[in-house]
Amino acid sequence: MALQSEEKLEVGYSSLQPKTRKWVLLMLRVLAFFATAAATVVMGLNKETKTLVVATVGSTPIKASLTAKFQHTPAFVFFVIANGLASIHNLVMIMGDLFGQKLDYKGLRLAMIAILDIMTVALVSGGVSAAAFMAELGKNGNSHARWNKICDKFETFCDHGGGALIASFAGLILMLIISVMSIIKLLIKPKPDSTIVVP
Repeated sequence: MALQSEEKLEVGYSSLQPKTRKWVLLMLRVLAFFATAAATVVMGLNKETKTLVVATVGSTPIKASLTAKFQHTPAFVFFVIANGLASIHNLVMIMGDLFGQKLDYKGLRLAMIAILDIMTVALVSGGVSAAAFMAELGKNGNSHARWNKICDKFETFCDHGGGALIASFAGLILMLIISVMSIIKLLIKPKPDSTIVVP
């Protein structure tokens, strides 16, 4: 009797485990998609215009309207592109998980997913690292190179950029977890699921 209940438990556990893992991976992909998409949209729409005093002639201040945009910094442009591509990658993987179960050419599906996940991690990592460097420069400047900080003048621009960086770092951490799970899924073959239960 005890043997029969153990066999039933083993069969139930082996049939539920891959489904649970699949849904966890799918939920992580959805979260990573929203994180990278939020980073892309926030940084892509990041723009602030201010009228500042740029010089003084005698006692008359000369003012000019200056605009801070993400397009002015190549690192921020790369950040937007990297996070946008990561969002597209995660969206395609979500659609593949939901609707493309039969699209497997000679067992290469899992290997291609793992490779694409690693490439996406590298892309997002490069983009967020470059943007974080430029954000630090904008916040504190560099006295050795005589580069002035700009975040004391464009606070909203810097706040939105900081939010985009936080979302991108969250997406990067999620993508790292997804990559590890993809590699584990590739390396560990699921046990054949027997549905026969001994009465």
